[in-house]
Amino acid sequence: MQKKNYVQEILEIIHSSLPQAELAEKLSDYHENDLADALTALTPEERQKVYTALGVDTVAEIFSYLDDAKPYLDELSLDKAARVISDMDADDALDILDEFSDEQQQEMVARLDDDSRRDVKKLLSYEDDEIGSCMTNNYICIPDTLSIREAMSALVRQAGEHDNISTIYTTDTNGQFSGAIDLKDLIIARENDSLSNIISRSYPSVYEHMKIADCIDDLTDYEEDSIPVLSENGTIAGILT
Repeated sequence: MQKKNYVQEILEIIHSSLPQAELAEKLSDYHENDLADALTALTPEERQKVYTALGVDTVAEIFSYLDDAKPYLDELSLDKAARVISDMDADDALDILDEFSDEQQQEMVARLDDDSRRDVKKLLSYEDDEIGSCMTNNYICIPDTLSIREAMSALVRQAGEHDNISTIYTTDTNGQFSGAIDLKDLIIARENDSLSNIISRSYPSVYEHMKIADCIDDLTDYEEDSIPVLSENGTIAGILT
């Protein structure tokens, strides 16, 4: 069976001179990775058409799949570029900002929204060889005192902002990391079950200022899809994926 050429389909749609709303609707059927590949084959004028049709949220997702997003970010106004970066996970935003000069980086960071500026500045505060420099803020975290029903509601609520949902992290009443829950275990749990019974209390973790070289072998041995990065006081600073 011949594999479909999604990029070619996308290019044909963009070249078909559809109205903006219809263009956005048709492109929404494709994965952001394929849209990113198609973006590189367009002229600057065609890309502007796509940026306008898709809006900031989708453009941010597409840019996170580009190997070098800076040339495309440069095609946007500073304010729109800042909105795109603000919509990215902090680690993806930092990857792009690293391509800017120090002066450009400072100017762009100053234009980010408050939450994104705080997250990016935190990542910039780590040395390149520290675990904290590699973490992302894209994770789900819930109190370990919730009921099963409350935990599911919290998951659904947070999933609108964070799509790394296969592992759900828990914190105790002091806000410190207390364990992790496999999504499958939460889904199949009965309403009257105790959340505590499905929390893995011995789940691996690392600390934000640990050297990458000192713990990378241990991390790979666990073969988890993500591992929490803790601050010195035991709260979750981010995760490694």
